[in-house]
Amino acid sequence: MSDVWQIPLDDERHPIHTLRKELNEQRAQRERIERLLQEFTEKLFAGFERAVEVALASGVKGLHKPRRLPHPAGGWRQVLQLPIEDWFVIIVPLVGAARPNVRDEARLPDVRFRELSGRLAFFIGDEPTGEAFYDFLIFSDASWFAWGYGWPRMADAIATTDFDYLAFELLASFAKDIHATWRVRRSKNPAEGATQLQLALDPKKRAYTFGLLGEE
Repeated sequence: MSDVWQIPLDDERHPIHTLRKELNEQRAQRERIERLLQEFTEKLFAGFERAVEVALASGVKGLHKPRRLPHPAGGWRQVLQLPIEDWFVIIVPLVGAARPNVRDEARLPDVRFRELSGRLAFFIGDEPTGEAFYDFLIFSDASWFAWGYGWPRMADAIATTDFDYLAFELLASFAKDIHATWRVRRSKNPAEGATQLQLALDPKKRAYTFGLLGEE
Protein backbone atom coordinates (compact mmCIF):
# COMPACT_ATOMS: atom_id res chain seq x y z
CA MET A 1 0.00 0.00 0.00
CA SER A 2 1.19 3.53 -0.80
CA ASP A 3 2.75 5.48 2.06
CA VAL A 4 0.14 8.23 1.64
CA TRP A 5 -2.52 5.99 3.11
CA GLN A 6 -0.36 5.47 6.18
CA ILE A 7 -0.39 9.22 6.98
CA PRO A 8 -3.48 10.36 8.91
CA LEU A 9 -5.64 12.99 7.22
CA ASP A 10 -5.02 15.43 10.07
CA ASP A 11 -1.26 15.17 9.58
CA GLU A 12 0.06 18.33 7.84
CA ARG A 13 2.23 16.13 5.59
CA HIS A 14 -0.82 14.63 3.91
CA PRO A 15 -1.31 15.98 0.33
CA ILE A 16 -4.99 16.60 1.03
CA HIS A 17 -3.94 19.82 2.77
CA THR A 18 -2.12 21.04 -0.34
CA LEU A 19 -5.13 20.11 -2.43
CA ARG A 20 -7.55 21.93 -0.14
CA LYS A 21 -5.35 25.03 0.07
CA GLU A 22 -4.88 25.27 -3.69
CA LEU A 23 -8.57 24.84 -4.52
CA ASN A 24 -9.62 27.32 -1.82
CA GLU A 25 -7.17 29.91 -3.14
CA GLN A 26 -8.35 29.45 -6.72
CA ARG A 27 -11.99 29.76 -5.71
CA ALA A 28 -11.28 32.86 -3.62
CA GLN A 29 -9.47 34.48 -6.56
CA ARG A 30 -12.34 33.77 -8.95
CA GLU A 31 -14.87 35.12 -6.43
CA ARG A 32 -12.81 38.29 -5.99
CA ILE A 33 -12.54 38.77 -9.75
CA GLU A 34 -16.31 38.33 -10.03
CA ARG A 35 -16.91 41.02 -7.38
CA LEU A 36 -14.47 43.41 -9.05
CA LEU A 37 -15.95 42.77 -12.48
CA GLN A 38 -19.39 43.60 -11.09
CA GLU A 39 -18.09 46.81 -9.49
CA PHE A 40 -16.26 47.90 -12.64
CA THR A 41 -19.20 47.06 -14.92
CA GLU A 42 -21.72 48.95 -12.83
CA LYS A 43 -19.48 52.02 -12.60
CA LEU A 44 -18.68 51.99 -16.32
CA PHE A 45 -22.34 51.59 -17.33
CA ALA A 46 -23.36 54.42 -15.00
CA GLY A 47 -20.53 56.52 -16.43
CA PHE A 48 -21.82 56.00 -19.97
CA GLU A 49 -25.35 56.92 -18.90
CA ARG A 50 -24.21 60.14 -17.22
CA ALA A 51 -21.88 61.05 -20.10
CA VAL A 52 -24.65 60.68 -22.70
CA GLU A 53 -27.05 62.67 -20.52
CA VAL A 54 -24.54 65.52 -20.18
CA ALA A 55 -23.66 65.42 -23.89
CA LEU A 56 -27.31 65.57 -24.96
CA ALA A 57 -28.03 68.39 -22.52
CA SER A 58 -25.11 70.36 -23.95
CA GLY A 59 -26.45 70.05 -27.49
CA VAL A 60 -24.39 67.16 -28.87
CA LYS A 61 -26.28 65.50 -31.73
CA GLY A 62 -26.11 61.86 -32.78
CA LEU A 63 -26.19 60.18 -29.37
CA HIS A 64 -29.19 58.36 -27.92
CA LYS A 65 -29.99 57.24 -24.39
CA PRO A 66 -28.19 53.98 -23.49
CA ARG A 67 -30.30 50.90 -22.84
CA ARG A 68 -29.65 48.24 -20.22
CA LEU A 69 -30.71 44.80 -21.36
CA PRO A 70 -30.91 41.56 -19.34
CA HIS A 71 -28.02 39.14 -19.64
CA PRO A 72 -29.19 35.51 -20.03
CA ALA A 73 -26.92 34.52 -17.14
CA GLY A 74 -29.06 36.60 -14.77
CA GLY A 75 -27.80 37.87 -11.43
CA TRP A 76 -26.06 41.23 -11.48
CA ARG A 77 -25.10 40.95 -15.14
CA GLN A 78 -26.64 43.31 -17.66
CA VAL A 79 -25.79 44.28 -21.24
CA LEU A 80 -25.43 47.93 -22.21
CA GLN A 81 -26.42 49.17 -25.66
CA LEU A 82 -24.91 52.52 -26.73
CA PRO A 83 -26.68 53.99 -29.80
CA ILE A 84 -24.56 56.41 -31.85
CA GLU A 85 -26.31 57.86 -34.91
CA ASP A 86 -27.58 54.83 -36.88
CA TRP A 87 -25.31 52.20 -35.29
CA PHE A 88 -24.58 51.05 -31.76
CA VAL A 89 -22.07 49.41 -29.47
CA ILE A 90 -23.04 46.54 -27.15
CA ILE A 91 -21.01 45.87 -23.98
CA VAL A 92 -21.19 42.40 -22.43
CA PRO A 93 -19.60 41.23 -19.15
CA LEU A 94 -18.53 37.65 -19.81
CA VAL A 95 -19.31 34.84 -17.40
CA GLY A 96 -16.47 33.42 -15.30
CA ALA A 97 -12.78 34.33 -15.22
CA ALA A 98 -10.62 34.41 -18.35
CA ARG A 99 -7.75 31.97 -18.22
CA PRO A 100 -4.21 33.31 -18.54
CA ASN A 101 -2.19 33.12 -21.74
CA VAL A 102 1.23 31.64 -20.99
CA ARG A 103 2.39 32.45 -24.55
CA ASP A 104 1.19 36.09 -24.60
CA GLU A 105 1.76 36.60 -28.32
CA ALA A 106 0.65 40.25 -28.12
CA ARG A 107 3.75 41.10 -26.03
CA LEU A 108 2.42 44.49 -24.95
CA PRO A 109 4.60 46.04 -22.23
CA ASP A 110 3.20 45.97 -18.69
CA VAL A 111 0.14 43.94 -19.73
CA ARG A 112 -0.73 41.02 -17.51
CA PHE A 113 -2.23 38.54 -19.94
CA ARG A 114 -0.69 35.74 -17.87
CA GLU A 115 -3.11 36.32 -14.98
CA LEU A 116 -6.72 35.34 -14.44
CA SER A 117 -9.04 38.23 -15.19
CA GLY A 118 -12.63 39.27 -15.58
CA ARG A 119 -13.58 40.52 -19.02
CA LEU A 120 -16.00 42.90 -20.72
CA ALA A 121 -16.33 42.49 -24.48
CA PHE A 122 -17.46 45.27 -26.85
CA PHE A 123 -19.36 44.55 -30.08
CA ILE A 124 -20.66 46.69 -32.95
CA GLY A 125 -24.32 45.95 -33.65
CA ASP A 126 -26.24 42.86 -32.64
CA GLU A 127 -25.12 40.41 -35.32
CA PRO A 128 -24.90 37.10 -33.41
CA THR A 129 -21.65 36.09 -35.10
CA GLY A 130 -20.07 39.54 -34.79
CA GLU A 131 -16.70 39.44 -33.03
CA ALA A 132 -15.56 41.67 -30.18
CA PHE A 133 -13.50 44.69 -31.19
CA TYR A 134 -12.48 45.82 -27.70
CA ASP A 135 -11.93 44.36 -24.24
CA PHE A 136 -11.61 45.48 -20.65
CA LEU A 137 -9.66 43.11 -18.41
CA ILE A 138 -10.25 43.27 -14.64
CA PHE A 139 -7.54 41.78 -12.41
CA SER A 140 -7.73 40.43 -8.87
CA ASP A 141 -5.74 43.38 -7.43
CA ALA A 142 -8.56 45.76 -8.52
CA SER A 143 -6.65 47.10 -11.53
CA TRP A 144 -7.87 47.07 -15.12
CA PHE A 145 -6.50 47.24 -18.64
CA ALA A 146 -8.24 47.97 -21.94
CA TRP A 147 -7.12 47.15 -25.45
CA GLY A 148 -8.29 46.81 -29.04
CA TYR A 149 -8.75 48.82 -32.27
CA GLY A 150 -5.82 51.12 -31.55
CA TRP A 151 -6.92 52.47 -28.16
CA PRO A 152 -5.04 50.40 -25.56
CA ARG A 153 -5.07 51.75 -22.04
CA MET A 154 -2.40 50.77 -19.55
CA ALA A 155 -3.46 49.33 -16.21
CA ASP A 156 -5.32 51.67 -13.87
CA ALA A 157 -6.98 51.15 -10.48
CA ILE A 158 -10.76 50.91 -10.19
CA ALA A 159 -10.74 53.05 -7.05
CA THR A 160 -9.00 56.00 -8.75
CA THR A 161 -10.76 55.81 -12.13
CA ASP A 162 -12.99 58.70 -13.19
CA PHE A 163 -15.64 56.64 -14.96
CA ASP A 164 -17.49 59.66 -16.33
CA TYR A 165 -14.34 60.91 -18.04
CA LEU A 166 -13.48 57.40 -19.22
CA ALA A 167 -16.95 57.10 -20.76
CA PHE A 168 -16.51 60.41 -22.59
CA GLU A 169 -13.11 59.26 -23.88
CA LEU A 170 -14.58 56.02 -25.19
CA LEU A 171 -17.60 57.69 -26.79
CA ALA A 172 -15.35 60.19 -28.55
CA SER A 173 -13.06 57.40 -29.71
CA PHE A 174 -15.99 55.31 -30.96
CA ALA A 175 -17.42 58.24 -32.93
CA LYS A 176 -14.03 59.25 -34.34
CA ASP A 177 -12.40 55.93 -35.13
CA ILE A 178 -15.00 53.22 -35.58
CA HIS A 179 -17.73 54.48 -37.89
CA ALA A 180 -15.59 55.26 -40.92
CA THR A 181 -12.24 53.54 -40.46
CA TRP A 182 -12.45 50.54 -38.17
CA ARG A 183 -12.68 46.93 -39.30
CA VAL A 184 -13.31 43.98 -37.02
CA ARG A 185 -10.28 42.28 -35.50
CA ARG A 186 -10.45 38.76 -36.84
CA SER A 187 -9.29 35.87 -34.71
CA LYS A 188 -6.55 33.61 -36.03
CA ASN A 189 -8.90 30.69 -36.00
CA PRO A 190 -12.54 31.83 -36.25
CA ALA A 191 -13.73 28.30 -35.59
CA GLU A 192 -12.02 28.23 -32.20
CA GLY A 193 -11.88 30.98 -29.64
CA ALA A 194 -13.59 33.84 -31.48
CA THR A 195 -15.49 36.10 -29.07
CA GLN A 196 -18.86 36.17 -30.80
CA LEU A 197 -21.86 38.04 -29.43
CA GLN A 198 -24.11 34.98 -29.45
CA LEU A 199 -21.57 33.06 -27.35
CA ALA A 200 -20.89 35.98 -25.01
CA LEU A 201 -24.62 35.98 -24.20
CA ASP A 202 -24.70 32.22 -23.61
CA PRO A 203 -24.93 31.68 -19.81
CA LYS A 204 -23.29 28.28 -20.20
CA LYS A 205 -20.15 29.74 -21.77
CA ARG A 206 -17.28 30.96 -19.62
CA ALA A 207 -14.72 33.65 -20.35
CA TYR A 208 -12.00 31.08 -20.98
CA THR A 209 -14.11 29.66 -23.84
CA PHE A 210 -13.18 32.58 -26.06
CA GLY A 211 -9.51 32.04 -26.63
CA LEU A 212 -6.50 33.35 -24.74
CA LEU A 213 -6.11 37.05 -24.16
CA GLY A 214 -3.07 38.47 -25.90
CA GLU A 215 -3.23 36.21 -28.95
CA GLU A 216 -4.09 38.96 -31.43
